[in-house]
Amino acid sequence: MYTDEHGNTWWKGNLHTHTTRSDGRATPEECAALYRSHGYDFLALTDHWQVSENGTSDGLLLLSGCEYDFGSRVKDGIYHIVAVGCLRDPGVVRADGPQTAIDKIHAAGGLADLAHPAWSMNTLAHLMPLAGVDYTEIFNSVSDLPANCRPYSGMIVDLLAAQGIFWKSAAVDDTHWYREDACRAFIWVKAETCTREAILAAIRAWDFYASEGPHAEVALDREKNCVRVRCPAEDHIASVVFFTDTAWTGRRSTVGTDLTEAVFPLTGRETFVRAELRDAEGRSAWMQTTRIKNDE
Repeated sequence: MYTDEHGNTWWKGNLHTHTTRSDGRATPEECAALYRSHGYDFLALTDHWQVSENGTSDGLLLLSGCEYDFGSRVKDGIYHIVAVGCLRDPGVVRADGPQTAIDKIHAAGGLADLAHPAWSMNTLAHLMPLAGVDYTEIFNSVSDLPANCRPYSGMIVDLLAAQGIFWKSAAVDDTHWYREDACRAFIWVKAETCTREAILAAIRAWDFYASEGPHAEVALDREKNCVRVRCPAEDHIASVVFFTDTAWTGRRSTVGTDLTEAVFPLTGRETFVRAELRDAEGRSAWMQTTRIKNDE
């Protein structure tokens, strides 16, 4: 948890992890203790086809969770839907498919995550028909080296936004092995309290961003016609890059030492802007996509 310069409280959490209840290497108790020891405020235990309950563990907020998978061939679409924060078992079955799973998760009061779309090799044709996705995973630790591939899904987030479909972005560990995939990626959530209701409400309201450590804030300045990123000097930010649907534009990146601000001047052609930061140690933060205008 940290408090920003405006007095807002931000809580640290991981929304995707596995335990010995499915294919994870740690017990639920060991998992909770590990994340609590690394300063996490909340955690979702999301074992495959095993629904966990809301609760607490020595001060760590536990959000109910479960991961459902559909499809086995990339050409037909492989969909992993993660339920978080449900008030009851959503009752998802293997015959449902991804859209029915999303609908059942919502009916149970939870959030629906489209997990690791790059790892699943999801295409726009697979994703655009889906309705009600609450967020997707722009970064997934277990998909990264040394054990895996395609951890980063920023291209998919941007391609959807270019089609007018804005999905929120989270970073998660998807912890299985409890080595490099544990306690690495997370979200910062702005909320007054660390409760199930407050965390889910903030995520629904886009009041969170994804990170491996860096802190930042993004503001759309209509008066000065720019998007501005601010970050603390103590985070030692080395680069800020702005992603848009404008192919040719300047000032897309700012590179330096201990950066505290980066500005992207709008050209009038962008329909969205998204910022990514990287610190001197190579750790990233992925800010939410800002809608600039509707496509004409």
